[in-house]
Amino acid sequence: MAEDIALAFIIADGIDDLVMALGPFHMYRQHTKLPLSKSVLACLWTLANQESYRGVADRFNISKSTVFAHLHHFCSLVITHLSHYISWPTGEQLHTSQLGFQRAGFPNTVCAIDGCHIPIVRPNCNDPTAYYNRKQFYSIILTGFANSNRRFCHVSVGHPGSWHDARAFCHTTVAHLLEEDPQALVPNGMHIIGDSAYPLLPQLMKPYRDNGHLTTSQRHFNRKLNVARFRRLKCLHMKGIGHVSATVTACCLLQKLVCPVWPMRDQVALRVQQVMTEPLKDGLL
Repeated sequence: MAEDIALAFIIADGIDDLVMALGPFHMYRQHTKLPLSKSVLACLWTLANQESYRGVADRFNISKSTVFAHLHHFCSLVITHLSHYISWPTGEQLHTSQLGFQRAGFPNTVCAIDGCHIPIVRPNCNDPTAYYNRKQFYSIILTGFANSNRRFCHVSVGHPGSWHDARAFCHTTVAHLLEEDPQALVPNGMHIIGDSAYPLLPQLMKPYRDNGHLTTSQRHFNRKLNVARFRRLKCLHMKGIGHVSATVTACCLLQKLVCPVWPMRDQVALRVQQVMTEPLKDGLL
C-alpha cells in the first residue's frame, strides 16, 4: 500500500496536488529552508521504503533529525486536514460501491472489512507484551473498511497485536454505531461483508463455518467472500504507539488520494531528480 502511495504521488501533478492541499498550513513555519515539495517527497519516500532515516537523509541532503521531525509532522497534517477523504459511503458513493460488489457476486453490500497486522519494533509503553502477536512479532492492528474499489471508507488503527480481529472490531466506531443506530451506516436490506474472524451480525455477513460438511454452494460462497485484502507495511521502526498509529492512518488517507493511473517505476528517479533541483519557491515546512 505505502509503495503504491509513493509511486502515485512522485509524478509532478501528484506532488503538486498534495503540496497545494497542505501548503496553507505550513506558511508560518520558518524553522527550515527545506522546500515543501522536497519535504513531502522525502516523507513519501520514507513511507514507501525500508530505507533507514539516515539513508533517506543522505538521499535528500538533509539531516536525520529533519527526516524524523518532518515525517511525524507530515502525518499529523494529513490526518488533521485530509481526513475527510475517508468517509462512509452514502448517496451516489454507496450506489457505486453496491454495484461493484453486486458484479462480484455480493448484492446489497455496503463495504468489506478486513484486519491487518502492521509489524513494529518493541514499543515503549506500559505493556509492550500486549503488542506481541501469535505469529511471534510485535504489531498493531489495522481494521479497515473498504468499498468495492478497495478504497478505505473507515479505518481503526492501533489496537495491540495480541488482540483477536473480533475484539479489535468491537472497539471500532463502526461497531459502536451498529449497536446504537445501525441504519445510519447500513440501510435496511444491506450489509457489510467480512471473513470468519468477525462476529455474525444482522449487518455483518461472514463465511459459513467449515465443519467439513459444507455444500458445494457454501464452499463457493466462502471463496467469493475472500475480498478486500490489504497489503501490509513491512515494518515501522518507531517505538511510540501514537506515532505508529498516526503513520499508518496517514498511509490509509494517502491511499484514498492515489490517482487511478499508476506511473511507471522509471519515473521515480526522474521526479526525485526534478524535485531535488527545484528552486526555493514553495511554502516552507
